[in-house]
Amino acid sequence: METVITQNERSEPASRGTGGARRLVAISPHSLVSGAEIVLVRALSRATDAGWAVGCACPDGPLVEELDRRGIERYELVDLRLPAGRRLPAAAALLARSVRAAPRLRRITAGADVVLVNGIHALLALRVSRLRIPTAWLVHDVIVRRDRLAFLRLGAPAIDLAIAVSAAAARPAARRGIRTVVVHNGTPWPVAPARHSSTGPAVIGCNAVLTPWKGQDVLLEAVALLGRADVVVELAGKTFPNDAPYEASLRARADRADIAGRVRFLGHVSNVLEIMRDWTVAACPSVEPDADPLGVLEAMSIGVPVVGTDHGGIPEFLGTAGLLVRPGDPVALRDALARLLDDETLRSLCSRSGPTTVASSLTLDGQLDKLLETIGDLAGTSHGRFR
Repeated sequence: METVITQNERSEPASRGTGGARRLVAISPHSLVSGAEIVLVRALSRATDAGWAVGCACPDGPLVEELDRRGIERYELVDLRLPAGRRLPAAAALLARSVRAAPRLRRITAGADVVLVNGIHALLALRVSRLRIPTAWLVHDVIVRRDRLAFLRLGAPAIDLAIAVSAAAARPAARRGIRTVVVHNGTPWPVAPARHSSTGPAVIGCNAVLTPWKGQDVLLEAVALLGRADVVVELAGKTFPNDAPYEASLRARADRADIAGRVRFLGHVSNVLEIMRDWTVAACPSVEPDADPLGVLEAMSIGVPVVGTDHGGIPEFLGTAGLLVRPGDPVALRDALARLLDDETLRSLCSRSGPTTVASSLTLDGQLDKLLETIGDLAGTSHGRFR
């Protein structure tokens, strides 16, 4: 049985792992849970199973529940997200929080063999902390926005190694002179395949957090342009508080006559593969580059054809498991969806290709083994960037 350590049982770390075990401390700038945090928790669980002493510093929130459920020690940390509001005051507020967090981070990481940071907004706090511990950054985003590029420039000196989930995500870090490796995300394998039912309406599904850059609004427009009454849409994904207006706009669009009654908002689904097995096509319509979306890998693993946007990390691994379209283009998305819905031969080809690709190079075990090997190699170095 797992031993669960609640956030109140330990607030300060031990100086070393029990029995001389190597010690890994992860840092998350927030405690929301999406694909990046799922990857982090999986990696920490694998390290625990391998005998590492593992802890994670993060603010209060849903991530704490995931850590507790898996018996991973948690250390309290101030929220290091960029505050809402105008850019300069928000950046100044984050700098102030980062300065306040620095002494706490030095205490939390004392005696650690390696530090693993899981978000770009924590890099500034690490820079201020001036840790002398090998430090890796799990890169889950393709950084293109000016504000994020600025945080990367400021935080780069604190990082010894960037572990990126795709080559697209790796490039901005490499340009800043950070040593970078690519470890693609993986998905559980083997899994039961999709059902491919020939009865009932076709289902176009999207498994992603409801947030503007994920492009669910583009998907709804594309489905409206299909002009078919035999197609329904399922949106599987939670909504973070700041994105409540976006969800409201999606619901308002779904109520319009051209698609009314054919859009299902599923919210967070704990066993999403079971829902996805009834999908005819999976869509990933992100309007900003998606580094390596887990929803695409999950669809591929069960043989559901995918339509994804042609930027970020998706073109690196989708291959013949689906079709690529221009981002933000509902007409192009409509045309690709129509091809897969109408062409049974193409749909079967994509369905067969997905599981083959996952089995060969995108399994969760393969990802976690490579991650732990990479982190372990870094932990064997003598010191971090600050000498």
